[in-house]
Amino acid sequence: MSVVLAAVPVVVVIGLLLTRLPAWVPPVAGVATAIAVGLGVLDANVDELVGTVGDSLVTMLKVLAIIGGGVTLARTMDRTGAQKQLADWLAAGGASLGSALLMANGVVPFMEAVTGFGVSLIIGLPLTLAFGFNAYHAALITLMGIAIGPWGSMGPGTLLGAELAGQSLTGMGIASAVANFPAFIISGAVAAFVAARAAKVTGAKRLGYLGIGALSGLVLAVLVFSSNVLLGTPVAGAVASALVSLGWLLVTRKGKLRPGPGGSIIPYAVLVVGTIAGQLLAGMLPIGWLSEVISSPALYAFTGVGVALAQYRRPTPGLAPDAWRLWLNTGVPTALYICFGVVMQGGHIAETLAQSLADLGDGYIFLMPVIGALGGYMTASGTGTNAMFGPTQVAVGTQLDIHPQWSMALNNAAGCWGTIASPARIELAYQLAVGPSMQDEGPHVTRGRLLAVTIPVLAVTAMCWGILAYFLLPGLAAV
Repeated sequence: MSVVLAAVPVVVVIGLLLTRLPAWVPPVAGVATAIAVGLGVLDANVDELVGTVGDSLVTMLKVLAIIGGGVTLARTMDRTGAQKQLADWLAAGGASLGSALLMANGVVPFMEAVTGFGVSLIIGLPLTLAFGFNAYHAALITLMGIAIGPWGSMGPGTLLGAELAGQSLTGMGIASAVANFPAFIISGAVAAFVAARAAKVTGAKRLGYLGIGALSGLVLAVLVFSSNVLLGTPVAGAVASALVSLGWLLVTRKGKLRPGPGGSIIPYAVLVVGTIAGQLLAGMLPIGWLSEVISSPALYAFTGVGVALAQYRRPTPGLAPDAWRLWLNTGVPTALYICFGVVMQGGHIAETLAQSLADLGDGYIFLMPVIGALGGYMTASGTGTNAMFGPTQVAVGTQLDIHPQWSMALNNAAGCWGTIASPARIELAYQLAVGPSMQDEGPHVTRGRLLAVTIPVLAVTAMCWGILAYFLLPGLAAV
């Protein structure tokens, strides 16, 4: 009975997501339900819950700051005309298979690898719209870029997973790259399917699109694996997706990168280069709390805002209220969903759900990616997934003769991919797409329509992972 009640908060959030209630209602209801179940059924205590939430406050503030910087930069680029200049350069070939894969396997994963926390959606979705895709298709293509999740924000979740499993960061990065092959391949195939729908392609030609999309995802997977081996885990996602971006740019622009995007790329370059440099510097110098500041993409996003305003010197009336409104609609619900995941952990709910599945013996192996994906759904974070379910996955996996490195790597990959259906990411994509969807000929964007695609995609991927895990993981040694 306790297992059934432990699932109630998740069911409540999913049910409310499908309604027209304000964005903050589902996570608040989920938090309230999780607290009630944790305290009333699962023997959690108030001090434990308060302590768990308190420990997450820094993360929530960091996420709020990053999203604030991201939406302000995106709105500044739009108001100054820099976004259009950059979009015109990227979108020279219009909406096509190549441009869909450029975004899904290149630009969006690159931004996710460097920044994380949804900034890739904030920047990537408007750029995808510029190719001529309708808002619904643009939202789906952009969501597919989250496949790079284990290397998002330079890989803190993978680092945590390595520490929890008692493995090296390089070993965990390589194992996560191997485990993430299905997510990369399926992300490319789904983006290609969306491009085929946009181009009204059917029959054998649509199969050709799917094959090229799967191949694009496979190339990204191989490059991520190689980059982990040659360059190390933190930069692997950024390097691999940058190479894929360059490749698809050459395809869509017919081998010509000039004339270039001009100064429009400089604010984004400030964000990207600054974040990479800041995170590398924070890892080398013992500077305490200051490392959180200099490693945060928020600092460089707001710096990019200043650069854009100085560059273009155009009036931007209404910029601050517009950015503030978008931040309220995206950042606050995202922080509330993080709180929901934390309460699920502190209230013993996540542990109860995982352990109930662990009673299945060898059948648990097939369900390991389901547990990881559930963590990604609840927390919208690979780091949160590894903290929540990683130790349980490793402990049960050891009993089933699975090396801790592979148990954690599978949890890491599935958890990061599970964020494509998480309420926080769906809400962010919905808020960014709902306005444009009222102005194009595509279907009106709703949370339900986005979930109707992302949940089946996640289910198919989890099934592939489960089959591979069941037959390959037992007895497999560490890399």
